[in-house]
Amino acid sequence: MKRKNEELLLFIFTISVYCLLCFYLPYKYPELPGSLTEEIEFVIPSGVSAKAAAEIIKEAGVVDDSAALVREMVNSGLDRRIRPGRYRLRRSTPGCVVRQMEQARPESERVTLIPGSRYKRLTSLFEKEGLSAADFEKALADDNNFYHKARGWLPARTEDRMIFLLPETYFLPPGAGADEFVKGASRLWYERVGAAIAPETPPDEVVRRGVLASVVEGEARVAEERPLLAGIFLSRIEKSMRLQSCATVIYSWEEKNIKKKSLTYRDLEIDSPYNTYLNDGLPPGPICVPSESSWKSALAPEKSDYLFFFANGEGRHIFSESYDEHIAKQRKMGL
Repeated sequence: MKRKNEELLLFIFTISVYCLLCFYLPYKYPELPGSLTEEIEFVIPSGVSAKAAAEIIKEAGVVDDSAALVREMVNSGLDRRIRPGRYRLRRSTPGCVVRQMEQARPESERVTLIPGSRYKRLTSLFEKEGLSAADFEKALADDNNFYHKARGWLPARTEDRMIFLLPETYFLPPGAGADEFVKGASRLWYERVGAAIAPETPPDEVVRRGVLASVVEGEARVAEERPLLAGIFLSRIEKSMRLQSCATVIYSWEEKNIKKKSLTYRDLEIDSPYNTYLNDGLPPGPICVPSESSWKSALAPEKSDYLFFFANGEGRHIFSESYDEHIAKQRKMGL
């Protein structure tokens, strides 16, 4: 009888040690040898918040409680420096997952979207990956690639959707294509810009502001002038004046594969729906990808009495309230 009890105790002890080594310790302490636990792969896109990243990690099965993971990220400061890319972590407690993330080197490829980029430039971003312009156009045409709260604002024309991509440097998983890029750039646009737009705003008005933002982006070189320029353009529209934006004329020539560094009066006569010297109102679509600053300027323009402006040759503009004042200032500068 005594021997049977000893054998039972030994069996229970063996099972306990086995469970401790194979289950509890790897879960509680992921720093243990990797052979004890299986690595789980997931991707953190560029620009996501700590909350969104925690949800992705939870859905992958690495943790059970995303809220607890966010708290651990905040306590460690990881919430402000989450690196995008492909991770391979072991299932564990929120605290240990944070430690794994701090030590990890996520795999990623760098793709930079420059403010003011034309649509044609966007289509070339992934040429090194063997993708064509058609691949990028297909990614833009898929509503599901855009952040869900922005889908109701999407214009029908594919190339016009570029206004909902935020210029930034993105780190994508190796081999990721245009779909992943659009998802990340759209999500970041919504977080930094779109979240401030009232949900009930008509889609046409949101797109209109995006087109205005693209014109402001084409005109402005310094951020502090952008709200003022946006306000001037809207004032001109309200007064039934043409925008007369040189940026739209330059774009019109580029559409004909002709680049213009400077414009003559004859250049202003180009026949194009985007030429705001010849056509009323905003152009029919965006002329480039607006920056965050230009978008915010278009959404909250600065009111003034100015109606005219011209470049001073040093990256800034000279503003005037009347046409006579505008001409007088140009003559004073020898223009």
